[in-house]
This record gives sequence, C-alpha cells and structure tokens, in this order.
Amino acid sequence: MANVDRPNGFRPVKSLVGAPWTGLVREYDAGDRSADTTNNHGDLYIGDPVKLSSGAVLPANSGDTILGVVVGVGKTTNSFGVTRFFDPDNLGKRYLAYDESGVVAVVPAEGVLFEAQTATDLDLVAGSQADFSTDATEAHGDRTSGQSSAEIVTASNNDLEVVEDNTAPDNDTTLANARHYVQFLTTQHTL
Repeated sequence: MANVDRPNGFRPVKSLVGAPWTGLVREYDAGDRSADTTNNHGDLYIGDPVKLSSGAVLPANSGDTILGVVVGVGKTTNSFGVTRFFDPDNLGKRYLAYDESGVVAVVPAEGVLFEAQTATDLDLVAGSQADFSTDATEAHGDRTSGQSSAEIVTASNNDLEVVEDNTAPDNDTTLANARHYVQFLTTQHTL
C-alpha cells in the first residue's frame, strides 16, 4: 500500500541529550525577510529548518548551516514581557509572512532527531545522507495550514543523515513518501 503524501517539514521526535526536546526550545526574533518574496520564500512555517543571521532567524536553504527547526511563531509580547506564540488578530494563523516581524520558537538541530518524509522513492537506510528540498526559488510551506512542505530529497549538499526509520505499520520505506528520523549534519551551536 502506498504511503500517504503529507509533507509537514521536520518534526522533532527524539532528543539525544537526555532531556525532552520540549525543554530545548529557544526563542529568537524573526530576521528581516521582506526582500525574500519569490513564492513567499521568506515566510516562516512550523517544521521549517532555519539559520541564524545577525542574531535573528531566517528560512534555511539546502546547504546552509542549520540552527534548528521552527515549532512555533508569534507576533506579540504581553504586558508582562512574556512572548505568546500566536497572532492576536488571527488565532488560527500558524506562520509568519515574509513582511511580518515576530518571534520564532526553535528546537535546536544539534542533539535532536527529526521526522520527515521523502519526496520520491529514495530507499534510504540508516547512515544514508540526503538533502532537504528548500531552496531560494520555491515555496516551502502552506499559508492555510501553517506547515512547512520541506521534504527529504537526493543528496547533493549532504544536509541530513538518516538515523532510523519510522516503524509505523503504514510506513513502507521502499516507496515514495517514506518517513525517516534524521539529524542535520551541519549545525550551529548556540547557548
């Protein structure tokens, strides 16, 4: 039976440092993405790999050094100085458009495994290297769902390494849209 084609970017699933990945989430300001308008490439979606530039996050492309993966976005800080990961004008919105400022919750790429699906039948196994599909010329998310559409693709930059397969009974790793647990190979460490 074919795998379901449901790209949702990268989803943190396991921590390799002994703490739950939820305890590793860090908050960053979104960088200026106003010039990155081609196919809404400057948008930040849940599941997007991101990079750090001048202390702020930007969408990462294949070949970039990866800071981590977006798990939340917000546009407001309340009167007590506490960030809330939502848009008070649109509570169903789960992304930051390229022309919006805001804050981004990021799980670090270092020490965390992420689940993602392949774009085609790649027949990956543990130890296989691959890339992710985001580049500066294409859209990488859905403004309706707020989810990233980044997927695992054939290696050229060796962005990722497969650590293990998702062992769910409905995941056939010999077909397209197979789900794997991966780690980013070129990461940026921040404190």
